[in-house]
Amino acid sequence: MSIEPDITEFLARAAHGDAAAVDALIPKIYASLRQLARRQRAHEAAHTLETTALVHEAYLTLARQAGVEFTDRAHFYAYMGRVMRHLLIDRARRKNAQKRQAPDMTGEAAEGEVIDVLALDEALERLAALDPRLARVAELRLFAELSNPEIAEVVGVNTRTVERDWLKARTFLSGCLAAGD
Repeated sequence: MSIEPDITEFLARAAHGDAAAVDALIPKIYASLRQLARRQRAHEAAHTLETTALVHEAYLTLARQAGVEFTDRAHFYAYMGRVMRHLLIDRARRKNAQKRQAPDMTGEAAEGEVIDVLALDEALERLAALDPRLARVAELRLFAELSNPEIAEVVGVNTRTVERDWLKARTFLSGCLAAGD
């Protein structure tokens, strides 16, 4: 994600209640947030939310959070990636619940696509129960699409540890998803 280096300054000013910093920050990060949202949607086969709507929903979620502070852009994008992930998962769950209440005849493929999003979330939750750091690394890699050095900074470990953690997490998640658990 290419972004101007002064984002950290705007985030710090916004955290201290500077409304002008928030207004100046949004145009600087909007393109990057749209890119992140497009990538998030690529993981979601059912496409329950358009890219622009996902960015706006994520921003509204951020705006409703009081006292959220970010130390740098990596933390900001990690947070926004998590918000977008949860928005997509919540949307998929609602859609899945509606299908159970009022079945439509769209075929099994569409239903399977929604379950894939939910299966990934369930696999991440299972991983988090076993090893929270591995789950966090996977979440940052898959949903925030941070680089290994950025993940290392967010998690507080070195880059080599992130590489090993990602390998372990990917193996665990693949096993869960392949087994259909």
